Order: sequence, then C-alpha cells, then structure tokens
Amino acid sequence: MGDEKKKSGINEFIAGCMGGFTQVIIGQPFDIVKVRLQTQKAGEVLYSSAIDCLKKIVKNEGGPLGLWKGSLPPLLGVGAATSIQFGVNENTKALLQSITQQKDLPMAYLALCGALAGIANYFVSCPAEHIRIRMQSQGTMANPPYKSSMDCIQKISSKQGVKGMFKGGAPTMWREAIAYAIYFSVYDWCIKKIAPGKENPEVHKVAFSGAFAGVCFWFAVFPIDVIKTKMQIDNFENPQYKNMRDCIKQTYKSQGFGGFWKGLMPCLVRAVPVNGGSFVAYNATLNLLQGKRQEANVYL
Repeated sequence: MGDEKKKSGINEFIAGCMGGFTQVIIGQPFDIVKVRLQTQKAGEVLYSSAIDCLKKIVKNEGGPLGLWKGSLPPLLGVGAATSIQFGVNENTKALLQSITQQKDLPMAYLALCGALAGIANYFVSCPAEHIRIRMQSQGTMANPPYKSSMDCIQKISSKQGVKGMFKGGAPTMWREAIAYAIYFSVYDWCIKKIAPGKENPEVHKVAFSGAFAGVCFWFAVFPIDVIKTKMQIDNFENPQYKNMRDCIKQTYKSQGFGGFWKGLMPCLVRAVPVNGGSFVAYNATLNLLQGKRQEANVYL
C-alpha cells in the first residue's frame, strides 16, 4: 500500500512537469508581450497596444523566434514549478481526504491545498521568473547587460548572491499563495459541475475547466503580478523601489489605477490555451503513467 502511494505521488509530479512544459511552449509569446507592457514607464511608451508590441518584437528581434526569448529558464523552471504545484496540491488533497474521510472536499479545503502548492512553488518560480523577465525586458538594447539566460544567472548570483535571485520575493509569495488557492479550487469546482461523477472527464471539459481556472487565476492576482514584475526588473545598484509598498505607491502616483492592469488582455487571452492545455497534458500523462492507455489516447 505504501509503495502504491509513493508511486502515485511520483506520477503526480511527472504529470505536473509535462503540464508545465506545455504551459511554456504555448504561453511564452503571450508572456513576453505581457512583460513588455507591464514594464513600460510613464512617458516612455514603446508599444501602443498588445498587437503593436507583438508586431515590433517579430520585426525587430529576430522574427517569430523573438517571441520565445528567455524561454530556457521558464522551460526548466516552470516544468519543475508546475510539477510541484500539481504534486503538492494532489498529495495534500489525498492527505485531507484520508483525514476527513471525505472524497469531495469543501472549497475551503481545496483552496488551502492550492495555497500550499503555491507557497511550495515559490522557491522555484521566483528565481525562474526573475531571470525570464530580465531577459524578456532587454528588447532591442544596443548593449544588453545579459547575453543569455545562463549569463544572467551567473552575473546576478555572483554579484547579489541567493538574495538577488529571489528579488521581488514578497509579491511573488503573495501571488503564488492567492493565485493557486483560486486556480485549483476553481478547476475542481468547474469540472465537478460540467462532468459530475466522472473519473476521466472528456478532453474538452478538462480543457474548458483549466482555461476557466486560468482566467480566474490571472484576473484575481494581476495587480500583484504587475508589482512583482516591476520589482524584479528594478536596478540592483540604484533601485527605484524600496519595497513592495513603495512600488504600489509609485505605480499609483505615476500611472493611476490603470497602471496595475497593464498587459491584462494578452495575459487573459494567454490563460485560455495555456491552462486548458496544461490540464489536458497533465491528465493524459497521469493516465499513461497509471496504465490507462485508452484514457490517455483520448487526450493525446
């Protein structure tokens, strides 16, 4: 029995990793547009809209491949992070189900499982996103400070140490805990509503539930994500923001309430295929690992 539980836990992490790879491959072009719009300074508008940003990246930064700039850290980091998210969430759910003797946990318990998954995820996602954002924000600089993702990691870690890699840690931690509490609980609620009692729901219902959970995720925490991005891109030697509170104050003072929502539309558009695809990949991989080839083939 113990070996079965251990194997099940490992399967959750592997399936989560495949869900993470799917997220990066689908979502990277949307994400680079989001980051560019979030980091525009008042009075220095380079992009008039998400479409304008997309066109300029393709035109000026190496064609379509420019949309996957800085994708190595998220491919590795998000793969590991999503593995942690799904693994911690599902294993915590299983633990609570055994303690409470309830197969269908209340929303509050599901939110708790998601929040714990987000907090565990923070230790991988924070440095991975920090590097990704610095690479994505370089744009067409004549002399970019970082030649590659590895060069960025080496320079930051050598000059700033571990603390430098976790720049923007406070808003990242808040975002992860709140976002994944919403993400996993909303997914569970949605899939139970549209596919009640089904152990292996149809692929389109899994995709829809994942997409809906992803949209709820981002709409709930987008202002925190904006602050996180601004703090992670901030200069190390001469920082513009003292802390999270100061970043919030300065953003509101210079850009008003709208400053907390810049880049929202590409983010929400991205959330649909990324999160729908992530849950489909997760379910297909999990079914395959559990020997349910027929169910896996439906997804693949």
